[in-house]
Amino acid sequence: MDRRVSRYIHRGKFYVEGWLRTEATLVIAALGEHQQTLGVKGGIAEIGVHHGKLFILLYLLGREHEKAVAIDLFGDQDQNVDQSGGGNLERFRSNLQRHADTRRLVVHQGNSLDLSAADLVRLAEGPLRLVSVDGGHTPQHAVHDLATAEGALAEGGIIIVDDVFNERWPGVSDGIHRFFAERPNLVPFALGANKTYLCRPSQRDSYRDAAAAVASSVTMSEFLGEQVAILQFQRRSVQDRIGHTAIWRRLRATPIGRPLRWAWRTGGRLRQGLTRREDF
Repeated sequence: MDRRVSRYIHRGKFYVEGWLRTEATLVIAALGEHQQTLGVKGGIAEIGVHHGKLFILLYLLGREHEKAVAIDLFGDQDQNVDQSGGGNLERFRSNLQRHADTRRLVVHQGNSLDLSAADLVRLAEGPLRLVSVDGGHTPQHAVHDLATAEGALAEGGIIIVDDVFNERWPGVSDGIHRFFAERPNLVPFALGANKTYLCRPSQRDSYRDAAAAVASSVTMSEFLGEQVAILQFQRRSVQDRIGHTAIWRRLRATPIGRPLRWAWRTGGRLRQGLTRREDF
């Protein structure tokens, strides 16, 4: 994994306001790298960038000649009918500059309902290989934004849809079912960490395998009439994460570290005991 991408996933993204699970970033990074292996070319875009938490990752996965299109209402929040997110252009630019740069950035401020696939291709100066759809969460927005992304997709491109199974936003689920009722030239290939991944049928198996390789475990299920990989992730405990750091390895045998180890083990047994009692 590229060093800048890894640094953003494991450190930088925690300083950007928004909603994005680390597990999703690992899948997206793996898919972006797999596209490079396959020789897939094209820009990147996100509909609904908020403060840039996911967009920054997409930008870092882009190549020097690939445009990165950020689409959001930004200052036009009076059009944010469902209050899903609240993009701030100044904060977004500042975040992107801090973690990457803005040389390839193209900003489109406005309602995505007014944006066509041809407009998106024009902004990106060509078709796109990675598109995140996370704009308005009404069925109308979901259908329109998916159609815009599908029409602008490069050969071998991937669409990442947010909140399809989020109970707070049933409009997204409604929208994706309406969109697929029109039988677009897309198939879902994986679900996990609040993201749904779509591609052309010819790349389904290749991308499904690339996404599955990142997960702790995978089960297969049917969604929208297709077999998809359900990506499951096992989160390490805080104790486990700390125990694998270089600082703790140096500290654990010192006069300071020994009582900390005893306190942590004692606290761990107490927590386990409380859990067992609460199970009854």
